Amino acid sequence: MKFLIRLFIIVPLVVVTVTAAAQTPCDTITGLYCKSIVADTVFNPFVTGVLGNWRANRSYTYYARRTEQDPASQTNIRKDGTFNDFTAFWAFQSNQLKAAPDTNRWVWNSEITMFNRRGAELENRDPLGRYNASLYGYSLTMPVAVIQNSRYRESAFEGFEDYVFNTKLCDTACAPTRHWDFSMHQARIDTAQAHTGLRSLKVPSGQQVNISFLMVPAGKDSAMPRLKFMTKPDNCLGTVLQKVSADSAIVLPSFSPAPATRMLMSVWVKEVGPDSLYERYTQNKVMLTYGSTGLTFYPAGPIIEGWQRYEGVFTTRPDLGSMTVSLQSIGTNTVYFDDLRIHPYNANMKSFVFHPVNLRLLAELDENNYATMYEYDDEGTLIRLKKETQRGIKTIKETRSALVKEN
Repeated sequence: MKFLIRLFIIVPLVVVTVTAAAQTPCDTITGLYCKSIVADTVFNPFVTGVLGNWRANRSYTYYARRTEQDPASQTNIRKDGTFNDFTAFWAFQSNQLKAAPDTNRWVWNSEITMFNRRGAELENRDPLGRYNASLYGYSLTMPVAVIQNSRYRESAFEGFEDYVFNTKLCDTACAPTRHWDFSMHQARIDTAQAHTGLRSLKVPSGQQVNISFLMVPAGKDSAMPRLKFMTKPDNCLGTVLQKVSADSAIVLPSFSPAPATRMLMSVWVKEVGPDSLYERYTQNKVMLTYGSTGLTFYPAGPIIEGWQRYEGVFTTRPDLGSMTVSLQSIGTNTVYFDDLRIHPYNANMKSFVFHPVNLRLLAELDENNYATMYEYDDEGTLIRLKKETQRGIKTIKETRSALVKEN
């Protein structure tokens, strides 16, 4: 019988970032384009939060046998169950307490590899090299997707809800880049239709919306970011610190899967117009292209409360170029797209949609991109729970409450 002890090791990580380098229009005072203040210039790592913040790095489990091993012998629960022998994780070396674990007994089972600038965990891995990731939205305050068996940069989700979610800024600095950015199409985000939440992406008749992403090598994020401390001579002190700089590995990556990777794409679509059919939608499509190569998807399955689902498998391009996702209206109808997700084929994603004002959970989308909807009354109390199925949206729970008035 083995007894487990969990131990968390806290170490400083320099994966905490503030903003990513990108060709995004900025204000005319600071420059034409936004640049990273930690990767593109000299910076103070304590002001930007790169140093000085302590985060959990690894959790360890102690594997050992108990003193009482014979199941036939009588035991005293209040006193028995101790380890047969025990070795401490920490040891004093040169008057300092340092980690010196017996690796045959202290085995790590989880390592956190990425944090965002608010301290939220973005990516972790186990000793077998399997990764889990989380995507955050609403100014990095709420998780919008959790993915198993995927790295942070390999998966993307877009519900088109938080582009109007703004908090008051103390300056006019450039906003951080998104993991997958539809900001250039923000004018097309509309409240007329929504699969979940309040908004969806509107594509008028005969038009299309294109969004691209890059391929990166599979082991791109394996190396830990490093800080470079440069010194200079000083007449009074001898040597002083001149500047601190970092490489691009310190910046959080955007959505950029590895080449030749099998991926799964899913999105919901609705057609509105004189030629829309009740049985199936025929005037829209999704294309994935690179160079002269293209792959076309069409929606399939039943139309559920006016929405039909895309689901298709594709393989990313074999080299380090870019791919383009094109959401198209190919007829006379206006087409709405919502809850777009792309992730590795062997991964498992759940996504979440929140209200952009009060941040209440409005919907949770399962592994198949089917939604569970949450409805609230004016006081914010959950009153109804609905589940989207192939036979329609079913109410599975409803609650009513009231206060009795006393005379």
